[in-house]
Amino acid sequence: MMLRLFSMLVFFCFATLVSAQEKLAWNENRQLAWDVFQSKDIAISSKAAATTSYLLNSSTKKFTARQVKIEAFFVPSKSWAHRDHKTDFVLMHEQSHFDIAELFARRFRKLISDKTMDAKMLHNYYARIYDDYKVYQQDYENVTSHGRIHEKQLEYTAKINDEIKKLSDFKI
Repeated sequence: MMLRLFSMLVFFCFATLVSAQEKLAWNENRQLAWDVFQSKDIAISSKAAATTSYLLNSSTKKFTARQVKIEAFFVPSKSWAHRDHKTDFVLMHEQSHFDIAELFARRFRKLISDKTMDAKMLHNYYARIYDDYKVYQQDYENVTSHGRIHEKQLEYTAKINDEIKKLSDFKI
């Protein structure tokens, strides 16, 4: 039962299943560049230009914070940009989406840092963080108007970076 529950958890935690060479882990010393947006499948109606994916790894039935690893990944093969919109400002907007993923990975690490849990409890913590993550991403899009309101974009980028720094104890 626990293995089945854990398998379901892993399924929900994977936004995209990708191999190691198909993803880039978030790194404070590396910013996204347009050449990592490699997908040729551009959704004409979409306002999105990037996809991030969480990967959750663990190999036991009882978990401690040291056994659970959650990371923010950028997936080049599923990320694209419209040729006419490859500006530094749009790239900043997409980098901030990726940074939000790292922010919530750190929030998750903080949340579970002092806990021992089973797969069900882990799933509940993850579900709570993931729900907050989706709301935060949507608020970011709304407030910045998908990066079109430059002043709000700069404010939000600074806010995200500040929040990441405040959680520096929970970086990998």
